[in-house]
This record gives sequence, structure tokens and C-alpha cells, in this order.
Amino acid sequence: MAQIRAELLKVRSTRTTLGLALGMIALILLFALLTGLVSKTNGLASPEDQRQLLSLGSVAGIFSALAGVLLVTSEFRFGTIRPTFLFTSQRPRVLAAKLVASLLAGIAFGVIGEGIGFAIGYVILVARGISFTLSGGDVTLLILGTLAATALWAALGVGFGAIVRNQVGAVIGLLAWGFIIDNLLFGLVPSVGRFTPTRAQDALIGLKTDHLLSPAAGGLALLAWVIVLALIGIPLVTRRDVN
Repeated sequence: MAQIRAELLKVRSTRTTLGLALGMIALILLFALLTGLVSKTNGLASPEDQRQLLSLGSVAGIFSALAGVLLVTSEFRFGTIRPTFLFTSQRPRVLAAKLVASLLAGIAFGVIGEGIGFAIGYVILVARGISFTLSGGDVTLLILGTLAATALWAALGVGFGAIVRNQVGAVIGLLAWGFIIDNLLFGLVPSVGRFTPTRAQDALIGLKTDHLLSPAAGGLALLAWVIVLALIGIPLVTRRDVN
């Protein structure tokens, strides 16, 4: 518990976390306003159109993943990992604490991101006189799914950062994975691409794109990615020398 508290302190006391949060808010605001105000009325009338608009807060997932990556790689970059490992010599315990702290931080990112995205989207629908067509179950799945997804994305980032360690390489690799590789796989081989983290998140929040998994299966797929990356990353961190 002491190690988890230490990791949470690192998350909330660094300017990088604040920068990620502000960048996330700005991007969600931009996407929500453009989508809600530029789209034609009939383009926001169906349940799926409204689900797409109100799910823009799920962009928080990539920012929480970056926070998870930086929680590991920043320590290696600036050398603070040395006193961390000297104080807590059991390295798996350190990584486990980072995973727990990242999950909590990811939930916070999800609350802020989805809260802003959903609120703006709903206000735009009301202001434009468009009837709200999503059911209570759809809204619950969207909100809870987003919170779960952003938490899992943050933990995924920790595992990925533990594997790569180099901060620049990890950030570029994560962005390329989320925005390029996942989309290519889903577009070219949807039977495989639907299991990627990005598409698993889409399924978890209830999007109805063709070839997506069910929400439960999407959540399990995203959880599996977290577990696999952690199982790879923890032994690597344990065995590698710290320069």
C-alpha cells in the first residue's frame, strides 16, 4: 500500500500528467463541438449516430495509456528508478504498484473525458432540438465501459513502458500501435483486428461497427492485453540492469 501511495503521488504531482489532462480536454472539446455542430440534423438522429457523438470521451483512453507509459519510462529516463529500486528491492512489487496506480489514474481520466464529452454532446442534441434516442442501458454501457477502458488502457501503458523502457520509443510505438496498426488490421483482417486494444475498447463501450466483439468479449480482450504485457514487462524489468 505504501508503494501504491508513492506511485499515486508521482502521477498527481508531475506536470506531465497535468499536460496530458489538458490536452485530452482540449481534444475532446474540439471533437465534440465539431461533430455536434457541423453534422446535419439527420446525421445525429439515429441511436448509433448519437452513440458515436457521446462516446468521443473515450479518446481519454489514449491519454491514460500515455500516462501509464510515462509512469515507467520517465523513471528510467531521469534515473529516479534507481532510488525506487533501492528503497523497494522487489522490482515486481514496484511494477505491480504502478499497475494499480495507473488503473486508478485511468479511471480519473475516464471520468473527466467522458463527463465532458457526454455533457457537451447531450447539450448540443438538446439545443438543436434532436430527440435523444439512446436507452438507459446504452448510456450505462457507454459510461461504465469508457471508465473501464480508460483504466485498462493506463495499465496497458505501464506494461508497454516496462517492455520498451525508452520514453520516446514507447510513446511513438504506442501511438503508432493505436492509430495505425490497429486500424490497418481491422480494415484488412477484421477477424483479427477486432481483438486489438482499440477495437476491444470500441466493443466495450457499445459501438455497433461491423465485426466488433460483444461488449463483454471486448472487455475481456482488453484485459487480456493488460495481463500479457504485464507478464512480459515485469520479468524484463526484473532482469535488466539499470544504468
